[in-house]
Amino acid sequence: MSILPRHIPAVHLTALQEELTAAGITLGPVKPGTRVTRIVDHGGIRWAATWLGYGYGWCLRGPGIEHGVGMDVAEIAERIATAALDADEPGIPAPATWRGVPVPQEYATRWDSPEAVAWREGAGAALALASLRAVTQTDS
Repeated sequence: MSILPRHIPAVHLTALQEELTAAGITLGPVKPGTRVTRIVDHGGIRWAATWLGYGYGWCLRGPGIEHGVGMDVAEIAERIATAALDADEPGIPAPATWRGVPVPQEYATRWDSPEAVAWREGAGAALALASLRAVTQTDS
C-alpha cells in the first residue's frame, strides 16, 4: 500500500509554477488540511493539483475529472487553460424548474457549470431537509 508524500519537492513545485505561469495561470495556496495539494483558480473554475510522488507525478482534480487524473505539468497547464476557454462558450440550457424549484437565471444559461452543479446540490440538500422536517413533525 502506497503512502502519499508529506511534501512537494521544490524542483517539482517550481516546474508546476513555471508551466502555469507560462500559460498565464497563477498557482494558488496549499489546500487547507493537506500538504501536497495546491489550489488553482482560473477562469472562474477551481482545480486541485496533488503531488503523488516521484513514481507517479501530479494528479489533477476539477470539473469533469472529480476523481483525479495523473498528468505532467504541461498537461495540467493545458487542461486548466482549455477549460477556462470552454467556460466562455454557451453551455447546456437549464430547465425552467429543477425538482419543482425555479432555476435562477444566473444558472439557467450555463446549466453544466460548476456553480450550477453547486446550486443543484444545495437545492437538493434543502429539499431533503424540508422533507425530513415534514416527516418528523407528523410523527410527533
